[in-house]
Amino acid sequence: MSWLGFGGLLIAALLFVALPLWPRKPRSHRTRLGAASNVAAFRARRQELDEQQERGEIDAARHRELLAEAERLLVADAGVDSGANAVPQHGGGAWLLALAGIVVIGVAVAGYMRLGAVPDLALRALLAQDSATPSAELVTRLKTRLTQRPDNTYYRLFLARLELEAGHPEAALAAYRELLKREPDATQVRAEYAQALFLAAGSQITDGVRAEAEQVLARDPGNPIALGLRGISAFQAGDYRAAIAAWDAVIAAAPASAEADAVRGAIAAARARLGEAPPPPLVRIAVTLGAGVAPDIAPDTPVFVFVREWQGPPMPVAARRLRVADLPVTLEFDDTASLTPARPLASIGKIEVVARVALGGAPTPSPGDIEGRAGPFVRGAETVAVELVIDQVVARSPGAAESPRP
Repeated sequence: MSWLGFGGLLIAALLFVALPLWPRKPRSHRTRLGAASNVAAFRARRQELDEQQERGEIDAARHRELLAEAERLLVADAGVDSGANAVPQHGGGAWLLALAGIVVIGVAVAGYMRLGAVPDLALRALLAQDSATPSAELVTRLKTRLTQRPDNTYYRLFLARLELEAGHPEAALAAYRELLKREPDATQVRAEYAQALFLAAGSQITDGVRAEAEQVLARDPGNPIALGLRGISAFQAGDYRAAIAAWDAVIAAAPASAEADAVRGAIAAARARLGEAPPPPLVRIAVTLGAGVAPDIAPDTPVFVFVREWQGPPMPVAARRLRVADLPVTLEFDDTASLTPARPLASIGKIEVVARVALGGAPTPSPGDIEGRAGPFVRGAETVAVELVIDQVVARSPGAAESPRP
């Protein structure tokens, strides 16, 4: 809630308290009119009862009973009128009004500071800090906030991930278990829980890890974490074909990701266990930064390297995502790096290669980005080897922009 919205609610609360206590002008004139009307009604009722007795419609006892009832109504009406209009004309209630206002403001501000958006804003500021390692202050604040808002699944999930990144798998497991109590059907949470179990067991597949991963895959067959664990389980059991199949599915889900590169290395290890030589890459790109470029760029700035069809559609055929800190680097591309099975890299005859430092973080080119391009290259039976230097500043966004999948 913004401060503007909070202020509006606070004003409404003050009005709710203050209006009943606010001094009113006397209504003696209206009171006198009401009393006169009541007396006139009583006299008319008494005359009516007298006439009914004279006509013999009611006896004397009934006459006395009805007349007494009319008198009681007259007295009651007079009391209501006087009580409703007996408003003090002096400032005796002002202290109560002031006290009520102070209490409302104090309680509202204290409640807002503790339970409102202020702690969330502080957490957001910590989360926005560009840090590779989670700070102890962030973890502490998340734990404190969760004592105030235990049902906030986002905070609990973030805490679990931070604990896992910090190398505290047991603390992460506790957070994941609490999440699964509240959201037992959350497949991504269960997949991360299985990963935490795996790390807590010293990077070994246990029965618990296997059961959790398979439970995830029964509901979400493409979950990359669970597929990765299935591949590790098969590899540790010596079933290298099954491991390769599981890991191929991981790469297919996000071929341009940094995780896909690690999985490619695992697949190569599995093929080596089978005695198979890995297929030669279709394209090999050696990427370096131009002289004088690196000192001005943060190490975590993303770098996108991709292969396009020469003078073809702007969408890359294959891509990888790196960081400036990873450069220089040599990348090898084969069909597993293809962004879509409909356009495998092996089917493209003429290519160009592009490497771009994305200062804005987006895969599409923006003014100020720094890139290198080379091509065309005719792809044949031999590996296309390219040396690419990133040293050209992008002056403006082109009409058709490349969009490698992050």
